[in-house]
Amino acid sequence: MGVAVPIRHAVSGLVPGTPTPIQAAALADAVGGANLLAVAPTGSGKTLVFAIAVAHRLAGSPSLTGRPRALVVAPTRELAEQNAEVLAAVGAGAGLKIASFVGGQPLKRDRRALIAPVDVAVGTPGRLADLVRASALSLDGVDLVVLDEADQLLGPSFAEQTEALLADCVGAGLVATTATADDDIESILERTRPGLRVHRVEHSPLPSSAPTRGDSEAAGAPRRLVVLSTPDPDRLVVRLAARCTRGLFFVPRRDAVEPLRSAIADTGVTAAGVAGSASPTRRAAAFADLASGAVRVLVSTDLAGRGLDIDSIGHVVHVGPPHSMDDLVHRSGRTGRGDARAGVVAAVLRPFEVAKVADQARSAGMTVEIVDTSRSDTERVIDALFGPEIVLPRARRAPAPPERSRRPSQPRRPTQSRVHRPKRKKRS
Repeated sequence: MGVAVPIRHAVSGLVPGTPTPIQAAALADAVGGANLLAVAPTGSGKTLVFAIAVAHRLAGSPSLTGRPRALVVAPTRELAEQNAEVLAAVGAGAGLKIASFVGGQPLKRDRRALIAPVDVAVGTPGRLADLVRASALSLDGVDLVVLDEADQLLGPSFAEQTEALLADCVGAGLVATTATADDDIESILERTRPGLRVHRVEHSPLPSSAPTRGDSEAAGAPRRLVVLSTPDPDRLVVRLAARCTRGLFFVPRRDAVEPLRSAIADTGVTAAGVAGSASPTRRAAAFADLASGAVRVLVSTDLAGRGLDIDSIGHVVHVGPPHSMDDLVHRSGRTGRGDARAGVVAAVLRPFEVAKVADQARSAGMTVEIVDTSRSDTERVIDALFGPEIVLPRARRAPAPPERSRRPSQPRRPTQSRVHRPKRKKRS
């Protein structure tokens, strides 16, 4: 495909395996300069498609102060930071300078970063728009725009900012990636970039040598959803958590995060919780704790459903129905990565919620197994899915201190309650 040798070496160092289906389908167009939409399951290698396209397009061109030549937009801080890491690794051979700009950080810091030469600006829509309005970031020199998770960037929350950024990048090429895209997304992109080429890979089988980082594990989205129907979801969820070595539990509302985290922690299972309102530092710490094994369970809103790249997540549990099929797909894609290729995806639902979620899963191409826990041997089902409960070692009691000997002339004084009496006022 004519990719420069240093870039090829960088990529081979990151991912020694064979190309995934979406990479094989889309890379030639991405490197060739075509406007492109790549649609493939989570974890199928889409990040590497645009990272190679960016590095190839910018290699050999001079760096400019405050005028990036590529703009990479992502809906969350975490995904933007992960993209910046992959771009830095792929672009190292070409000497590219990567900078990330995300919300929750001081604007002064971003202004200082733009005083130096920047080749690729990676960021969230709101922060990038703020920098453009402040005249700290110029998009005049942008040659390529990347929309990662295009379905969310062009959805209600970010559409206005994203389309404004696209309009400011006059004449720039486009690479958009997503796990789910409908006709509306394609129409919007086609309107801004005529001649859009669309590559779709519905299912991504594992290659013989699967890479491990940068959304290129090639594991694809899990194809099976186990729906556990129960009149008492809270109790069942806590029982499932006791069987997880590394699990993600998704809740529909931010005010549900802490109660569930606390209930799980009360059983002795180490658990962290994070919602969209959490500070960047707290969010990063929670993700790092799950990745390192410091906690076994992370309770999260959909914040963790996009771009979270942690190996060996063995279980994803939807607590209550996801808001949409897209959320179901992105959440479920957090497992089946790295060493957890046979990860389990389950939904704990009340009986009246089952039909809707089952329809969402089938529409996403997943097979659905529904288990009525009121009629089944629940323990047997849970053991089959999650394995036996992980029994934590009990804390050893410290030995009681030896009783001090008393002289015979000193009888034991009766125990009395301690009374706190008010202090007497001093006489003047």
